[in-house]
Amino acid sequence: MQLLSFAELLTVWEENWRRPPLWQGLALLAAACPEESVETLMQEPLGRFNARLWTFRLGYFGSLLTAVTDCSRCGEKVEVTLDITALCNGFEPQDAASRQESISWQEIIGDTGAVRFRLPVLGDLIAAGEATSFEEASKKLIQSCVETSNALSDELLAAISAKIEEADPLALLELHGLCPQCGQTWAGFLDAASFVWSELQTWAERTLQEVHLLARAYGWREHEILALSPTRRQAYLRMIYG
Repeated sequence: MQLLSFAELLTVWEENWRRPPLWQGLALLAAACPEESVETLMQEPLGRFNARLWTFRLGYFGSLLTAVTDCSRCGEKVEVTLDITALCNGFEPQDAASRQESISWQEIIGDTGAVRFRLPVLGDLIAAGEATSFEEASKKLIQSCVETSNALSDELLAAISAKIEEADPLALLELHGLCPQCGQTWAGFLDAASFVWSELQTWAERTLQEVHLLARAYGWREHEILALSPTRRQAYLRMIYG
């Protein structure tokens, strides 16, 4: 995975800011891993896809992230700070054989005998995202990972889902916290693609504002400004505003 220049990062943002979050995350990895095709990245298990996005984020925004949510009881803003270093440990370079092994078929015993299933990959989640409800999407995702022509009971689907969560814990990151205002406990999910893209969106808007101010003050072109380090850019901005 290679670090993109500021100009390259802005190009990825410009070309993908209207797309759904999973496609945005895929675009970031495709740009940072040009040696891998989009088709190959679509076959990544979800936990590995998330780990690679956190690794990408580590290179630009550091290891600490702050997530904000609203308390369901009192509405107070609740912040959770998380070190993502451990989340990046699930990412190691893989060849085609290793990737295939990571999503190999497993078996679970159901009412009608053994049912084979595998870990969901990014392509499965993107396809499930076309569903009209969360429940439908969840069921569609699990069914895409099961090899059977028989209808599966809700109990068996739940059992398969539990097995998948156990085998791929980074696929779904759940945060827990306590509201400092009213003491209410809460839980929520942190989606890597959505979170990393929201940070990129904030960075892109701030960077373009800096480009605008410096271009107007000094007459520099965009590529000249983006070639400056953030430290030098901020130094020039301080000179403009005294």
